[in-house]
Amino acid sequence: MKKLLLFAVIAGIFSANQTFAFGDDPELDHECTSWMVFHDMTMNNTNILHKNRDDKARDVAVFISPEKSPRKWISIGTDIPTNMAINSSGLAGVMNSGEKCINPPLDNTKKRTPAMMRVIMESCDTAAQAVAKLRELHKAGDYWHARESGSIFFFLDLNEGYICEMTAKDFTVSSYKSGFAVRANIWQNPGMHQYSRNSIKGYLNSSARAYIAISGLAQMMDKDGKITLPGIFALSRTCRMPESSSEKVSVCFTRTNSTASLEIDRQYPDVLSCGYFTLGHPRHTIYLPVPICVEKVLPQMADFSASRAAWGRFDKLGFDAPIPENWLEFEKNAVKKYADTKAEARKLLDNGKRAEAVRLLNSTAAAIWDEAAAILK
Repeated sequence: MKKLLLFAVIAGIFSANQTFAFGDDPELDHECTSWMVFHDMTMNNTNILHKNRDDKARDVAVFISPEKSPRKWISIGTDIPTNMAINSSGLAGVMNSGEKCINPPLDNTKKRTPAMMRVIMESCDTAAQAVAKLRELHKAGDYWHARESGSIFFFLDLNEGYICEMTAKDFTVSSYKSGFAVRANIWQNPGMHQYSRNSIKGYLNSSARAYIAISGLAQMMDKDGKITLPGIFALSRTCRMPESSSEKVSVCFTRTNSTASLEIDRQYPDVLSCGYFTLGHPRHTIYLPVPICVEKVLPQMADFSASRAAWGRFDKLGFDAPIPENWLEFEKNAVKKYADTKAEARKLLDNGKRAEAVRLLNSTAAAIWDEAAAILK
């Protein structure tokens, strides 16, 4: 039955005469689309973990690990900060909702998934260790997701990545070392489909979003021979399917409250790794680089006011208003400026000048933030 359903999805996507007909509002209550890309496909030999976070929450901020944290980490999140995070060891992690399922993790006395991610960011150095820690928490029953669905955890480090798919009782893992891997909110690990109680609408919705991500990444390879950060940013803002499908179903939704591209530097992960974040709806704000070695961020990045301003623009202009050209030009130049600064910092690190490299990255990022704040007014 699952094979027949998958065939129907694929046939519907690629047939010019088929559409995704979900009615007036195709959006589900909670959706995310995430992907990992390995260094064999990136422009600068980095590994990248990206997530479009789709949720009703509008207050999103940048968080920095407390001073006494065992490992430095940066993240964006809401009331529990580590929804999408990267630490100084070069370990990145994000979580998607899984499918509606039997055995959903509904015990609200247990750890929520962002809290589980924080434990992992503070205790693990590699993706394999992250999987082991997640399995330990799961086996102990310390897992709450607050919905009638399981979870999909992504972990990526300098060399490899894993995707864990789980219900309250079931746990599976798939490993990756090259290319790219995509998930929306449906399970693909062997053995997980038997636990699904997903609707056809939910399955097709996630399949459509995964298709956009897979197609977009493949098109980048066709065009540039590599997957780039600006390409990922553009993909994350895609708000339309091809003409043969419902116009409202895509990677970017009215409820996409933030995005994160977590870039792992494989040589100096504790200094040159970086998170590129949108605080608020990605079509109504700019990606900002936040170095893993960041010392402080602008107050509006940390107190939710940047995301509130982005949602104010969303409410005024509408979901799919054109993105101002000067925003996109600034963003493109900011990515290049920060990349050039990383190249300078790498030379400093090669010569043992870590403190100078950290200062340089912090000052460059701060200048970009100040300019972005002026543009977004």
